[in-house]
Amino acid sequence: MRYFIQYPAGTGKLVVDAVSNFVENFSVRYQDDSAMLFDSTSSAERVSLLPFAKNAFVVLADIPRKDVNQSALQLAQRLDKGDFSALRGRVSGFRIMAHVDGELASLAPGVKTGFERAVSANTGGRVEPRGSCQEFWLIGRLDLRDLMFCARLPKRKRPKKARGAVSHELSSMLVLASRPGDQDVFLDPFGGSGSFALSRAEMPARDIVYSDLDLASHRREFPDELIRDKRVRLLSEDALTLTSIPDGSVDVIVTDPPWGEYEELPMPYPEFTQSVSESFARVLRPTTGRFVLMCARRGAADFRQSLEGAGFTIDTTHDILVNGHPATVFVGSSSGTPTAEPSTRRKSAAKDEGAPRAETSHRPDKPLLRGMSTQRRAMSRFSR
Repeated sequence: MRYFIQYPAGTGKLVVDAVSNFVENFSVRYQDDSAMLFDSTSSAERVSLLPFAKNAFVVLADIPRKDVNQSALQLAQRLDKGDFSALRGRVSGFRIMAHVDGELASLAPGVKTGFERAVSANTGGRVEPRGSCQEFWLIGRLDLRDLMFCARLPKRKRPKKARGAVSHELSSMLVLASRPGDQDVFLDPFGGSGSFALSRAEMPARDIVYSDLDLASHRREFPDELIRDKRVRLLSEDALTLTSIPDGSVDVIVTDPPWGEYEELPMPYPEFTQSVSESFARVLRPTTGRFVLMCARRGAADFRQSLEGAGFTIDTTHDILVNGHPATVFVGSSSGTPTAEPSTRRKSAAKDEGAPRAETSHRPDKPLLRGMSTQRRAMSRFSR
């Protein structure tokens, strides 16, 4: 079956790895900055549970793209009951939408009416101009030669987040990039509104540690799901010291430190990134620890230098947009030994200042989820 999903801009490489661990017999047919078309033998119900998809669709039919109204007329004439078999005849009310080249588009009134009649004739459903019903979308993308007729898959309800929090889709994607395992001790030392802890709580884990100096104010807006989860431990500690976290006791860190753009930091940004990296190096397991860190793109060079100086290996780097703001995501792991003592790292950096840095990116050796058994347990939890 063919599916189409939309996701946060710039996260395409992360999405490929993540989707492949959620669905079976996965094959990409088309991908751009914020959308993917793929084939899979998994059911529409399974695809609808992808936590990082902003919207997910099953493709019912397609036609070579021309003018959107002309293509819509031709599609309407071709539709038959077989095209709707993935919906199992459960269409009672529906509406038609068009989304072309990233924007909502309008169909000519006569074209839209004709399309609605064709859908109604083949499904037995009636047009519902508003309210909860099945949505059918005509979708076109700039570099895709076909116009697709798709059924939007239902999204499960997610807990309401605080204003300005990282979206469910992006936080889920970054958590998955950490290769979650069901025995993980997970830590977000810059917990904020709890986005990463909440996403991690949707999967099996041993312990989930949230820490933020401003815990008292953030806690008032935490969703109940986070408060009730007995695996979650809430700390109000400085991320640069984490006094209650023993050395080498954390399996994975996923976090979004202050960007230095919207808040004051207690020290210069390069010193801040070094302190963060050294704190990570202390609490993460020395040979198996993993991390995913998101920062402002303009501060990425400082974080790269600090993380590598603290002994970490950066496996992949992803430039993304967060609410329109350029950001960089580092996915990496512990390598056991720092490359230099803290006092010598900055001296070395000063000597190399101005020298070009080689940008490298390679895929991690291990899948994002540790085996399909972990994924199936995660999906079972989603279903419950």
